[in-house]
Amino acid sequence: MNQFQENRLSMFYVVQRTMDENNAIWVGTAAIVAAKTAFDGKIKSLEDVLEIQLRDIRGHAKDKVNAEEAMIELTLDVAGKVMSYAVASNNEALAEAMNISPSELRRYRDSVVAQRCQGVHDAATAELASLVGYDVDAAKLTALQALIDGYLAQNTAPRVALTGRKNATAEMALLVEDTLELLHRRMDPLMQGYAITEPVFFRLYTDARIVVDLRGGSEPEPPPPTP
Repeated sequence: MNQFQENRLSMFYVVQRTMDENNAIWVGTAAIVAAKTAFDGKIKSLEDVLEIQLRDIRGHAKDKVNAEEAMIELTLDVAGKVMSYAVASNNEALAEAMNISPSELRRYRDSVVAQRCQGVHDAATAELASLVGYDVDAAKLTALQALIDGYLAQNTAPRVALTGRKNATAEMALLVEDTLELLHRRMDPLMQGYAITEPVFFRLYTDARIVVDLRGGSEPEPPPPTP
């Protein structure tokens, strides 16, 4: 939310509070009730979008790191045991495939490290019947597969969160514009009649409609959008 939008959201809240505190004056007018309901809905939508904008996406990156570390640790455990079995069985091809170091896995890019771990899982699965004495069983391989799948899910989470924030920023601009138009073209004209019948309420409303720059001072309200 930029300063322009923040100033107007603050104005929206003041208008909302002014209307709520003087509900008895206008509640009998159906057109105002409908406009106020729509106005409240716009504010709720703005709050929902703002929550997305302010959401701390750093947690997604931390979750991704944690998921990767857990996957790597179990992969190294399985790979080491399968390598030991392969050496004892004179299966040099399998032994070489399982000869993985922690630094090797950690230097791979996101999708590659998952593929490498998946390869260890699949190789161990193929030799599962022979790994009973090496503390590698179906449960351990199921756990490794779950960690690989979990990492792949976490791998996309930061990008999804960034996309959500970008979309929220665009939606925020549209919602602020729509809410301003609702005030200009529906609420303000309906309030004009109270200048004579309820002058105190009308003054409160017009004062509430002033956009105050939260950094100090006030700023003129732009003209309503061209329909």
